[in-house]
Amino acid sequence: MPLRSHFRLDSFAYFPISSGILSPKKPKGAEDMQWTEENDALLPEEDGILQSGLTAGQLLQLGGGLSRAAGKCAVGFAPDSDYAKAAALTVCGGIAAAGGTAILVPDCTPVELGAAASAGDCGVMFHAGAHLSRCDARSLLPLTAAQEKRIRRGSPEQMPAEYGTVLDGKSLRLLYPAKVLSRLPEKISCTPEISTSSPRLFQMASDFFRSRSGMHITVQLSADGRRASLYTEKTGWIFWEKLLMLVTMQHLRSGEDVALPYWMPQTAERMADAYGQQILRYASRSNGSDQEARQLAAEQGFTLDAVILCAEFLRYLAEEQPDLTRWLAELPPYHTVRRILRTERELDAAARCGRFMEVRQTPEGLRAKDVRGTALLRPSRSGRTLTLLVEAANMEAAAELAGDIAGNV
Repeated sequence: MPLRSHFRLDSFAYFPISSGILSPKKPKGAEDMQWTEENDALLPEEDGILQSGLTAGQLLQLGGGLSRAAGKCAVGFAPDSDYAKAAALTVCGGIAAAGGTAILVPDCTPVELGAAASAGDCGVMFHAGAHLSRCDARSLLPLTAAQEKRIRRGSPEQMPAEYGTVLDGKSLRLLYPAKVLSRLPEKISCTPEISTSSPRLFQMASDFFRSRSGMHITVQLSADGRRASLYTEKTGWIFWEKLLMLVTMQHLRSGEDVALPYWMPQTAERMADAYGQQILRYASRSNGSDQEARQLAAEQGFTLDAVILCAEFLRYLAEEQPDLTRWLAELPPYHTVRRILRTERELDAAARCGRFMEVRQTPEGLRAKDVRGTALLRPSRSGRTLTLLVEAANMEAAAELAGDIAGNV
C-alpha cells in the first residue's frame, strides 16, 4: 500500500477543540485557527493516550497492570460522562482486586488529578474523559519503559494475599487551585477570555484569570488542560510551541535551567547558551536516563499544564509589562513543520536519514541534521507510523527538508 503523508504545520501548536457554547466569539484573525472536533489520529500513542472504547475486561486488566506498576494509583474521571465514570470505577476495581490501592478523584480534569496524585504519593495515574490516558504520577509524564513492562506482564495465576482498597480522593481536588494561584500575579494586567470544550476547565480557568482591565487576550485551552494558545489583536495567535518558548526564555533570563520535551525546537539550546543556562530534555519513552529532566519538568510545571503556562505568561505581563511584539521578536528565528507518516508496512527511520551529515539516536527517536536544519523521527510502537518534526531557519528550508524525508525510501 502506498505511503500516506498526513501533513500538518505546527501540529503541536494547532490543537483542535470542539466548538460550542464555551468558545467565545472568534476574534479577528481566528479564521486561521482550527475549531474542529478532536482527531484521535493526530494524538501520538506514546503520549499515554489509550484506544477508546476499552471493554470492562480490558479495563480490569489495565487496573491490575497499574497496580503492578505502583502499589498506589490515582484514578479520576471527567464530569458528565457515564462511560468515563464507569471506566474509572472498573479500573479501580482491577487495582483493588490485584491488591493495590486506588485513590478515586471524581469530576476532575487530568491536571487536577495530577495535583491529587502527587499529594497522595501515587506512582501512576489514570484519567477517563474524552480520551483514556495514563501517566507517571510523580512527573505527570508518560510511563517509563520499566513501568510499561510491569503493566504488560501477565495477570498473576494466584489471588493476592490481601485485596486492596479504593479511597475517596474528592477533597484532593482542592489542592490544584492553590497550585495555580501561587503562580499568578497579585493583579492580572489584561482581560483574558477563556475558550475550551471542557466545562470544568472553563469554569476553573475563568475563576483563576478573573480580570477586566487592560488588553483582551483569548486563552484557548485543550480539553485535557495540557495545551494552550493565546490570541491578541496586536500579535495574532501565539501557538502552544511559541508560548512555551517565550516562558522558557523568561526562566533562562532568571538564571534557571529548563526541562523540555525532545520535540521542542533545538533553538531552545541556543537561547540557553546565550544566558549561560542549560536545557534538560525528557523523553516520552523514558529508559531511566532522563530522571533529572523529568523531576525538573514536574517542578516547573509549565510544559505539562497549560493553566500553569498561562499563569506564568500573565505574571510576566503584570510584572514586566513588555511589548508583546518586541518580546516575540526576541526569540531566535526558526520554523517548524510536523508530519505524520503512515503505511501498512514497517517504516525505517534510519533509511530516511541516510543522506544526512549527522545522525544520532536519542531516547525519543533518530535526530538528523544537515545544512538546512534538523529533524526528529519518532517511530510508533507498531513501526508503521513515524512522527516527523523538522526545524529550520525559515519556512522554505523546513518544508523542503520535511519533503525529502517523507519521500525518501
